[in-house]
Amino acid sequence: MTHEPSALDDLRIRASFPYLERCVYLNTASVGLAWAGEGNAAAQFYGAKAQGSTAMSLWAECTEATRRELASLLRIQPARIDFLSSTTEALNLIALGMPLSRGQRVVVAEDEFPSVVLPWMNRVHEGVQLVHVPVGRESDRTDLLCEAIDAHTRVVAVSHVHWRTGTRVDLARLSAACRARDCRLIVDGVQAVGALAVDAGGVDAYCASVFKWLLSGFGLGFVALSERLASELHPVVRGYANGISSQSLRYSHINYPGVFVLHATLGYLESLGWESIYQRVDALAARAIAALRSRGFEVLTPQSAHGGIVSIRHARTPGFVRALAERGIVTEDAEPILRASAHFYNTAEDIDRFVNALAALGQ
Repeated sequence: MTHEPSALDDLRIRASFPYLERCVYLNTASVGLAWAGEGNAAAQFYGAKAQGSTAMSLWAECTEATRRELASLLRIQPARIDFLSSTTEALNLIALGMPLSRGQRVVVAEDEFPSVVLPWMNRVHEGVQLVHVPVGRESDRTDLLCEAIDAHTRVVAVSHVHWRTGTRVDLARLSAACRARDCRLIVDGVQAVGALAVDAGGVDAYCASVFKWLLSGFGLGFVALSERLASELHPVVRGYANGISSQSLRYSHINYPGVFVLHATLGYLESLGWESIYQRVDALAARAIAALRSRGFEVLTPQSAHGGIVSIRHARTPGFVRALAERGIVTEDAEPILRASAHFYNTAEDIDRFVNALAALGQ
């Protein structure tokens, strides 16, 4: 079975990402490449800032437009979205502001990303129980989390796409399981949004930074809250933007230069076509999984539940990553896991070059 990437104008794309002339870049899950228009977008903000406070209406207009664009991506209403500095900040503010009682439980996967787990550790001294769910097989990840929900569960916190294994959980099933027990589903979407279609309609909190698959800068993230969770939160960090009667998590100015860059980048991605982007990411990941398995590698990422990340387990991961880099192929060392993450700016030839180089290094 072949896995061909969808039709995109590769010449146009390569012109927007000149770094690709120097290497095969398969590490978007760490940091996405900047496209050629980002510098101009940031300059637009600073050019307007030369007018001081009279430019504030322009900042607000750009922020609202960006909020609408993100809402369209997540299939939710714009009013549900606010901007913060990062996924980690959003997850911490939610964990600290969530009403929890002694004996109530927060369910997480045992191998979950630290920023998804650690914010809830701050509540353990109050008698909140943190339940770590072992995941033996990646194809069972969603099932195991659903089975861990019981009458005492108040929160399920999960990555939409797992940072190490690349497994995509089924948000619809998790959402239904949470609703059945009246608990809240908190999702780290940083490894999903921009790489695959997202429907956050049934999620209580969907959080993401924008420097990975959305190809924008650091210091900017967003959170989308359900009405029921937004009404329950009691913000613990306050400032002029969320006075004492407010339930908003945002307490100060947002990163306006970052918003300008994100707005321009979303426009650029929209011009390519989101469906074409999603199809390309899906096809490249599927191609990598099939090819790596055919070469005898232990692929952790399920073919039936992947995003843009493809991971293998290997005892020689650090050496492999260094050797690949010497051959101009950039991957991620998550020892003992080697992680490759292709975005729409990659091609089938990139995947083949990566797999062939890896196979040449031996088992």
